[in-house]
Amino acid sequence: MWQIFQNGGPIMYPLLFCSIIVITITIERLWFFFSQKGDLDDLKRVVLRLMEKEAPLDAIQYLQRVNHPVARMLQAGMIYFGKEREILERNLKEAGEQEIKRMEKGLGLLDVVVTAAPLLGLLGTVIGIIQSFNVLSAAEGLPSAAALSQGIAEALITTAAGLVIAIPALFIIHWLGGIIERRVQQMNSVSKEFIESYANRGASDDV
Repeated sequence: MWQIFQNGGPIMYPLLFCSIIVITITIERLWFFFSQKGDLDDLKRVVLRLMEKEAPLDAIQYLQRVNHPVARMLQAGMIYFGKEREILERNLKEAGEQEIKRMEKGLGLLDVVVTAAPLLGLLGTVIGIIQSFNVLSAAEGLPSAAALSQGIAEALITTAAGLVIAIPALFIIHWLGGIIERRVQQMNSVSKEFIESYANRGASDDV
């Protein structure tokens, strides 16, 4: 494996860095998403019941124990319990946007790697081909097979390495994007139900 890496030439080092980025972000995002657990049906039931009982502090304490973006969003809303509906709705939206940013962390860098890795591989291919032509032009008779193979190997290895990095990273981006999309749908659904229940209480009239 190390010999293959060396045969790829200097472009293999930035490609190695790209692969480290992909692995690091993937592991961190997997840990982030799979550590977030919570039954949304139970969460909604408890929060709406506590809201009916005029117990926002109990609701906040309950939500603080739930590691889920919906819980953190509702917690931001319960802080403004008793205020006008527009104020609460605005803070729910802001909290939801913050949660989306947290979920999308690192995806922009992954997208850069998906674009950069094949281009780096192509650059290595061009460099390898140039080296092969230099061997041919410098040879007075038949060129050395070893010298030619070195340039050809560099050309092929970097191309393969770039694709091996970019293709899995592309699938990972789409997979994580699907998870984020489902979480956003959950947040929108719960926030809509929460706001409707809050408005039906007539809380805005009590301010």
